[in-house]
Amino acid sequence: MSKIKNIIFDWDNTLFPFKKYWDIAHRRLFEDVVAQDNVDADTFMEKYKYFDELYFPKVLSHEWTIERMREERLRSTLKHFDMSYTEEFIQYFFDDFLVELLETVSPNIELRARLEELSKQYQFAILSNGESKEQRDKIKAYGFEGLCPVYISRETGFTKPDERAFINVLEKENYQAEETLMIGDLYDHDIEPAQKLGLQTAYINKEKGRRADFEFNDIEEVLEFLEK
Repeated sequence: MSKIKNIIFDWDNTLFPFKKYWDIAHRRLFEDVVAQDNVDADTFMEKYKYFDELYFPKVLSHEWTIERMREERLRSTLKHFDMSYTEEFIQYFFDDFLVELLETVSPNIELRARLEELSKQYQFAILSNGESKEQRDKIKAYGFEGLCPVYISRETGFTKPDERAFINVLEKENYQAEETLMIGDLYDHDIEPAQKLGLQTAYINKEKGRRADFEFNDIEEVLEFLEK
């Protein structure tokens, strides 16, 4: 195994704890949504998560767009509780969610400082699927703006697991595949395509036993490994 000289980080749920902020922002919004109905926010949230998990595989298989999935999970939850809604509310709910999420996020000064220290040993970049403004707003809110090169699918035209998303970073940053470590939380999107291109891989997930060079529970374990 070659010495690691370069690192490509996934963004959501790798460097940025999206699931945490996703939960907080949705709960705040749902408190207003259910205020006039005989449903508590926790119960509503539980069913919303059920539909999120039910529909997300359709996005991974490219059967649905992420936009359709976001609308369908909310529409299905409201229908489940027999709650009235307008299509305009469905259409603009994610915009309200994103505003709420960004108001919740605060800079992670400690994590940024540790990565700045690591930049003395490694070159690194961020590779993320998503919309340009949405992802860059989150990067800015988390205090990571200007830290390293950022590659976002909407800007590059390549969406993971398309191998061209990884090749684009390797070529633009002049990284050699065998000297580059891909770190991510989605096996099919982050790890498997990187392996096919000869990158080393670090899988952040409690689901053990998947084929990766390294496995970690969270970004803290990753940093401890890299700082040795």
